[in-house]
Amino acid sequence: MKLFRDIGDFLETLSFIDIVFFFAVLILIILIVTLIYFIKINKDDEGEKENNETAEMKIVKEIRENMKNDDVVINFTDYEKDQEEKAIISYDELLNKSNKYGLNYEKEDIYDDLSVKKVDLDNLVNKNSEIKVNSDVRVISFAKEEAFLEALKRLQKELG
Repeated sequence: MKLFRDIGDFLETLSFIDIVFFFAVLILIILIVTLIYFIKINKDDEGEKENNETAEMKIVKEIRENMKNDDVVINFTDYEKDQEEKAIISYDELLNKSNKYGLNYEKEDIYDDLSVKKVDLDNLVNKNSEIKVNSDVRVISFAKEEAFLEALKRLQKELG
């Protein structure tokens, strides 16, 4: 019982700052021990991850090892060579290969970092001859189109 009385006397002599400091040091020690524990667990998990490779990881590893060998030769057929030469990989290549016409823009709007341009399809310019291209091409006249539509309607009635 004297032990408890001595502990009580000791605590009564401590000021509020001393008690706060004591608990702060105690919490700090607990946090450091917890941090060391988590570091140890993570190191153990990394070791297990290296030992437990998935099937996909093994395949990737084999491919990397095989790619280190420069002896790999792929023989293309003539058709495959032709397709490889004609292949369009990027949007820029597409524009450069098939860009017969220049675009005229009616207006350009800028939203933050995005530029939006309205294309004037009536004023396309041929890059080779600088001739204005007429994009309004009519295959058949309206009268022929109406007659064709009427014939299709009659055919649908007869079949249906």
